[in-house]
Amino acid sequence: MPGATIVFTDIVGFSRKSTSEQRQLIESLTQDVKKKLEGYVSVNVKKPSIICLPTGDGMAVAFIDSHSQQWSRADIFDFVFTVQSWAKDEGSHTGHVALRVGVHVGLVAFVNDVNGKRNICGDTINYAQRVMNAANPRQVLLSDAAFNHYIGAEFPEYLDTPFSPNHKATFEGPIDIYAKHRKRIQVYKMTLQPSQSWWFNDDPLSKNDMVVSLTNLPKTIEGTFSDEIENAKRIALVQLTGERLLYAFHTNQLSLSPDIKRFWVFMTDPDWYPSSYLGHGGRPTKSELNNYVEQWKELLIKIKEDHKFADLKLGLFHYPPLIGASYFDWETPGKGNRAGGRIHVSPYIWGVHSSECPGYELEWVGEAQHPVYRTYVDGLNYLNANTSNTLIEL
Repeated sequence: MPGATIVFTDIVGFSRKSTSEQRQLIESLTQDVKKKLEGYVSVNVKKPSIICLPTGDGMAVAFIDSHSQQWSRADIFDFVFTVQSWAKDEGSHTGHVALRVGVHVGLVAFVNDVNGKRNICGDTINYAQRVMNAANPRQVLLSDAAFNHYIGAEFPEYLDTPFSPNHKATFEGPIDIYAKHRKRIQVYKMTLQPSQSWWFNDDPLSKNDMVVSLTNLPKTIEGTFSDEIENAKRIALVQLTGERLLYAFHTNQLSLSPDIKRFWVFMTDPDWYPSSYLGHGGRPTKSELNNYVEQWKELLIKIKEDHKFADLKLGLFHYPPLIGASYFDWETPGKGNRAGGRIHVSPYIWGVHSSECPGYELEWVGEAQHPVYRTYVDGLNYLNANTSNTLIEL
């Protein structure tokens, strides 16, 4: 399969424009692209040097490498500047027009489309679209493969812009972003110095996206939650009472993995629990809290008999129980098809039983932890560092 550089573009807000506006924009963009690529397009239909794919709200342009045609970064970046300059000029005539651009390098396969025309397929073009989707309006993003191919980390700048010597392009990254299909990818942003109003230099907002999924109500021990309890090697529970989990363990509905390495339980200290909280809004009384704490002690001691080398802890903290949280292998990154750490978070709603409180799950997707995920991990580490282990006192 030949190698190719894919430049994927779309017009921001295209679907909100009228049909006549859409047609005018696509015809104008197509005309500029055709004019720019006219000298490059090969007459060889079987081995074209460039393939342009309309996408409805933009286009994907594939620059195909061959023995007779190796694309330089000047070729690629000159084209990128052409389409962004088109958006700037078009916007000055017809109102606000902005493009998102993604660039990726990889292998492609040739196919004949339904019209009998030469086309390409493969993960490279799909990946290029993910990179483009992550960009803000007026922004250009490169995949890590495109950055390494055309720039490299030693001199991450490009001086030969069409606006030289007054402008230069710099490349900053890697920036970890969330893409579709539970994947995190790394991109590099292409900035224009000095900055211009028609070119977005800030980090893409997509870097703040992450996998968050709501849990079904009422929440049950069975199903996904019990699978995580029984398969995870590291578990941490931050809870008010954990009464349903205690019942499930006592009735053998739940069991831990034989490879369990860590099992931490954190609860509010009954002696600290504010008297105004006790027994109100479905909250337990102090004696009930003490009873749950004792039950967890007994359960953890029993678990220790079967898992002598596991790190077990019951920590009592001096803070209001604002949320409950269940951590499963939270220090494990997701990679490829392998699931990473998961954190189930459940705020306590006033007067609502815990099983009916809406909750959500955070997933560690990719190699780097998302800042939101990291914050919850930091909170757990804080609880661990600021509570003693009541099991040691026995």
